Amino acid sequence: MKKKILIIAMLTALLITGCKSTDAKDTQGQVDDSNTTNQAVTTPSPVEVEPKVYTGEVLNTNESDGIVEVYDTNSYDGNVLCTIKNYDKVELLETVPYGWFKIRLEDGTEGYAEAISIRTKEIPPHEYNKDSSEYVLIFTQDDQTLKIYKDGEVVKESLGSSGLWDYFTPKGIFQIEDGRKGEWTYIERFDSGFKYWVGFRWIYLFHSVVFDRDGNLIQEEADKLGQPASHGCIRLPVEIAKYIYDNIPVGSYVLIY
Repeated sequence: MKKKILIIAMLTALLITGCKSTDAKDTQGQVDDSNTTNQAVTTPSPVEVEPKVYTGEVLNTNESDGIVEVYDTNSYDGNVLCTIKNYDKVELLETVPYGWFKIRLEDGTEGYAEAISIRTKEIPPHEYNKDSSEYVLIFTQDDQTLKIYKDGEVVKESLGSSGLWDYFTPKGIFQIEDGRKGEWTYIERFDSGFKYWVGFRWIYLFHSVVFDRDGNLIQEEADKLGQPASHGCIRLPVEIAKYIYDNIPVGSYVLIY
């Protein structure tokens, strides 16, 4: 009898110990998510990107007084707000058709100045592109390449030569101008001539590589295609200049970067 009672007591103790062990194991195996549940989720703050600032330098290469007028609108018909002089620094706010920048002066004055008098490495973005008209001419000074688009597709591409830094080619939005074209001209002060010239802003032209007074190609200058070399115009191979002369209508967009 005592033996039976002892066996029963041992089994009971074993069962109780086993249950406690199992409970403890289960408790240890559970993940205490109380901290996770109560912990606030932190969203990183967005990084603020400073707006890009475009700057330019005044340089009037066409007037000896070195003075540039600032208007209240992008037109000569506007009111003159003030004048700025060669080598003044300005902030470029907008690239404006046709041949203007909206600028801000150091004193905070805002107005419009001609692109032909502001040299800059980079211009503010604008909405004009290869699809802006039937024909669009895009010249990029970084690689000295002209692309001629018709209905958004490249029909001609060529190396060219824009102006040297001290005789810079203006950047911006321009148009082929009415009545400004010719098959040949000779410029005495530069001792060179060129064929098939077409104007896109005042004295600034697309034209062929240069020739001497007798119409002979100046090979040394022709070899400079692909690098800045002109007094501000854009030089091109004769066949490309002739294509523009023969095919590009007045009012076509000219975008220069």
